[in-house]
Amino acid sequence: MIELRHLQYFRALAETLHFGRAAERLHISQPPLSRQIALLEEELGVKLFDRSRRHVELTDAGQRFYLDTGTVFAAFEQAKRNALAAARGAAGELSVGFMMSTAYSVTPAITRRYAAQYPQVNLKLTETLPMDLAQDISSGNKDVAIMYRPQDCSGLETVTIYREEMTVVLPPGHRLLEQPLIDPRDLAAETFIIVPRRIAPALHDMIVNYCLQHGVTPNVGLEINMQQTIVNLVGEGLGIAIVPRSMRNMRLTTTTFRPLVAPPVIEVVAVWKADNHNPCIATFVESAMRASEEATLQDQ
Repeated sequence: MIELRHLQYFRALAETLHFGRAAERLHISQPPLSRQIALLEEELGVKLFDRSRRHVELTDAGQRFYLDTGTVFAAFEQAKRNALAAARGAAGELSVGFMMSTAYSVTPAITRRYAAQYPQVNLKLTETLPMDLAQDISSGNKDVAIMYRPQDCSGLETVTIYREEMTVVLPPGHRLLEQPLIDPRDLAAETFIIVPRRIAPALHDMIVNYCLQHGVTPNVGLEINMQQTIVNLVGEGLGIAIVPRSMRNMRLTTTTFRPLVAPPVIEVVAVWKADNHNPCIATFVESAMRASEEATLQDQ
């Protein structure tokens, strides 16, 4: 059976055309080298070298074999680099789920940065409701999720990658449009459009608790799953909403965003299963944090 070392012996001799110098390069004695070359020729069924007492020359078959084994070794070196890259999380496959609202904040920047840094990683992105993301991670359907911190983090790892203030979005002609800063107490008589708690408990609870802390019990008129749909419905005059500040990036002409007094801050986290050993997770999380830092600086 031909082994990689036989090819190494052959190429050393082909490049030196001298058994003594080839053996020295290979750190072996000359007799074993001669035996291995003879065995290689026997295995191939062709003569690779013409030998005489004074010189060694490659045959036509030997010249062809030398060219082809160069391709073999190039492929082997590439295989070693690929294995190392995979072990370091620079190659492979990574499945990422994200909330649609983060498409207006950090997900685009994270995706661009990671794809540029790790082009050998097959990155699969899927938009998913917050309520389903943690389950996707626990079940192994996704490697990483970009989401609000789940209520139950047992068996999960989380890292905060982005923080943003909440803001109020108002419809056309609203009575509070002239106010540069909105006191939550001024929203007591308003109809709220809010995400259902079963869909995004962290976000729902933050909004309700913020209102309650300021003596306001929110009058919930509509419960809507998607933040962009909530903003659209506000633009249609169906109520007001407290949403992440990044939703301003929808740039609707029918809505106006105003800052809140002592606004609550929502955290977006990267979540993955503790026993998921995909090495691409670590590179993704590191890249996500860097991209988020850059996005935060640009937003200031």
